[in-house]
Amino acid sequence: MGRTKRITTLACAGLLLAAKAHADDRERKEMASAGASTTEREAGRDCPTPPEEPSAQGSKQKEENRKRRFFRSWLQMAAKTQAKQPDWLSPLATTSGRLKQELRYDIWDQPAAQGNRTYQFGGGKGLEFITSSRTQILAGIPSYILRSPNGPPGGFGDIPLMLKFRIVSAERGEGNYLLTFILGASAPTGSHRYGAGNAVLTPTLAFGKGWGRFDVQSTMGLNLPAGATAKLGRQLQWNTAFQYQAARKLWPELEVNSTFYKTGPNAGDKQVFLTPGLGFGRVHLRKGFRFSSAAGLQIAVTKFHTYDHRWMFSERISF
Repeated sequence: MGRTKRITTLACAGLLLAAKAHADDRERKEMASAGASTTEREAGRDCPTPPEEPSAQGSKQKEENRKRRFFRSWLQMAAKTQAKQPDWLSPLATTSGRLKQELRYDIWDQPAAQGNRTYQFGGGKGLEFITSSRTQILAGIPSYILRSPNGPPGGFGDIPLMLKFRIVSAERGEGNYLLTFILGASAPTGSHRYGAGNAVLTPTLAFGKGWGRFDVQSTMGLNLPAGATAKLGRQLQWNTAFQYQAARKLWPELEVNSTFYKTGPNAGDKQVFLTPGLGFGRVHLRKGFRFSSAAGLQIAVTKFHTYDHRWMFSERISF
């Protein structure tokens, strides 16, 4: 019995000593861990971690998204601007008072001296795009003039430029009218054989009114050369187009194109052309693009005229 008590007492004492040793060992480990954490925090204060820089791919993606948003916003603004005005088709010779997004290319063919024909490629047109809810810019390309078959070498004319400012307009269901101020200009390219040789400003007022399928579009402007006024002279230009939407895509028209010479070699003279024509469009293409075209014949009806007649062809892509 006494031996059993001693064995039990020794076993209990061993268990107590083992438990105490385990507790002391755990306490030492916790203290060591706490010390290491403190050291890391202090080191972190002395050497702060640099902020993470965005990756090059992420920056490029953000820039592309920003450009897409800007492009979509611009297209939406242009669409709203065009919806607030009449939907008439652009006439052949009379400048349209509509603000529009359009790429236009015209070709003219007229008889010239000595049995030649004069071809003009471009027609003073180009890319028209809306810059705000009230303004539109034309960035034109110089027309290329060619006299064939026995004429002088071909060459480029002047660079056409234009700014339109919408004063007031209303769509078909809200009044069907417009009033627009246009500041046109031409910049010489150095090819004086086919250009004016000097810049020419043309302030113009465009106005129009529609009644159902019928509309009248008119412009009145004055050519003001920046130099060589005695040679180039000043002219008052008055153009009017009478247009009818005969079918969904057909637009027959008759234009009256008048020029009154105020100064210069032809001072006091006037010339008037009648221009019957037929327009077609707008036909919807892919991704919001639309196609239209027009053709007609410009015929002199006054005794004085600088040319007798001219065929006119026009191709347009709007967006």
